[in-house]
Amino acid sequence: MVAQESRLTRALTAFDEALQAGRVAQAYLVVGNIRDEGLPFAEGVLSRLLCEGMIKPCGDCPPCRKVRNRTHSDVAWIEPEKKSRTVGIERIRDLQRLVYQTTLGGTWKAVVLVGADRVGEEASNAFLKTLEEPPPRSLFLLLTDNPQAMMPTILSRCQRMVLSTEQESLPEPWQTQLLDILSLPVESGLVGRLSRGILIGQLLDQMKKSVKEQEDDRAEGEDIEEDTLNARIESRYRGLRSMAVRAILFWYRDILLFLCGTEASRLRYPGQAEAIAALARGVEYRYALRNIQIIEGMQRQFDRNLTQDTVIQVTMNTLAC
Repeated sequence: MVAQESRLTRALTAFDEALQAGRVAQAYLVVGNIRDEGLPFAEGVLSRLLCEGMIKPCGDCPPCRKVRNRTHSDVAWIEPEKKSRTVGIERIRDLQRLVYQTTLGGTWKAVVLVGADRVGEEASNAFLKTLEEPPPRSLFLLLTDNPQAMMPTILSRCQRMVLSTEQESLPEPWQTQLLDILSLPVESGLVGRLSRGILIGQLLDQMKKSVKEQEDDRAEGEDIEEDTLNARIESRYRGLRSMAVRAILFWYRDILLFLCGTEASRLRYPGQAEAIAALARGVEYRYALRNIQIIEGMQRQFDRNLTQDTVIQVTMNTLAC
């Protein structure tokens, strides 16, 4: 609980600094547990924007109370409909009408999109247009615990606020399996790296299969087109794959840090220190640094839609360890 409150406090402090400097972003992607982290962050932000007290947020003025009770006329709270479990186009049109209305007091207009990953394709496209040309003094807070399921074009227009440490790492059991693969010795040189690449490819295939099964279950009972469902699956999978690439990047950064004499406790994966040390033996600093550059290029190749198996094998074959 203390760690959670600390992350929330730091996030709100960062928003305070941006507000004072006049650098508030138009849209924030708030990643974390919606009930315990996302909603308290949204209420804290809105109280700071709309409070009429001398010290903001005061918590007692009418705007602060209205924010707390979700009755403020300049704030739209958009949530998935209970029956469909999605945010439809009509709800997006509701928020569009709100943000383009003029406020009586010249204050902010705000939209809190709860469960932003639940916005359907048609609604997402409509919402994207609002994000591309937002009215002045408008703020969008997109709350989600599953950013991988959102449209990349929407993600690119939001400043990310990560409130949960769980969102910074590849979910289990995928991370443990990936680290086990990366820990395998490559004493047989190219053959060993080829085997590692095959195993990583198989793991990614398992991840995509799992995502498909989950999204199929979520779509049961919904009136959703196959193309829309496939797009949702692909978007979420690509997000998970990006997290896997980042986990690999951290792994090779740990090897570089080990070569620099960093203590095991300061590594990203301290529990794998023995395997990291074994792989680092015989690797020169310049090649360890080059490994990181190679992994960074791996994500760029995925972004260019190159074949997954080709990207993995070329990357693994080029690494020094």
